[in-house]
Amino acid sequence: MKVTLVEYIRDAEKILTAGGLATRSHKTLAEYEPTEKEIKMMIKLSKEMKLSSILDFPYYIFTIKDVSRSFTHQWVRYRMAAHMQQSLRYVKVDPNNYNWFVIPPTILQKDVNVILEYVRTQINSGKSYLKMLESGIPPEDARFLLPIGVKTHISTAMDAEELLHIIYQRTCYDAQWEIRTVAFVLLLAGYIVHPLIFQGAGPSCISENICRGTFKGKCYKDVKKLIDSLFQLGDEYRIKYNNLREGSLEIDLTDILGYRMNINKKKELTSILGKDVDFDFKVVLEVRK
Repeated sequence: MKVTLVEYIRDAEKILTAGGLATRSHKTLAEYEPTEKEIKMMIKLSKEMKLSSILDFPYYIFTIKDVSRSFTHQWVRYRMAAHMQQSLRYVKVDPNNYNWFVIPPTILQKDVNVILEYVRTQINSGKSYLKMLESGIPPEDARFLLPIGVKTHISTAMDAEELLHIIYQRTCYDAQWEIRTVAFVLLLAGYIVHPLIFQGAGPSCISENICRGTFKGKCYKDVKKLIDSLFQLGDEYRIKYNNLREGSLEIDLTDILGYRMNINKKKELTSILGKDVDFDFKVVLEVRK
């Protein structure tokens, strides 16, 4: 999985503050030059009072790559956003490449036989899909054979209010693992570029000190530890990002949010299958300047 923050409004924290202050003044947003104190106060007030008209001003455009169609079926339910997804009507899946499907970490943690059962099922689906294409079946119909774990990519544009809402909902440990991972990555991305907006964001146990999940607070320590480590990373990488003149900053989060398979287990599976399979659930964030 790779999440890339492609573009965002650089001075969003300043702009939303100027806009908020202008609503109570003869000055327009363009005429205001808010102080650092005013910016902090306005963002704090906007988040506490959920002032959507103010939090609608910051905008973010990002892509999410090598995620499953299971993930994107959930993701596009957020309709206060714009989405553009890879189309399997026009893009052909290569079933001879064994890395075209996602393997959930819960399966990767099982013994070799369980993993082989899953991988072979995906491969057989891919072979059937290819046969259909070769027999003249149109791609839009042949794709019905592909599993919901087929890899895809999606581009999304949304404002700060919706992004904070997603983080609030999906960083909860009740959320499905893939969308939960994306939510944590986006929390880090937002915190790097706009720390005042995303500071303190997270599930209800973090942002409101109330557990709304089914674990009844049992996961609080784990969530708090994870978010603290992400914010610490964000503080470190913001300095590196701000020092960039151009290009992008890339952060490997696999050891924090992903899963690396034991090397011996990986070698055994590769030997049996006869081909390389991506047995690690990699998680990478890229923030473009």
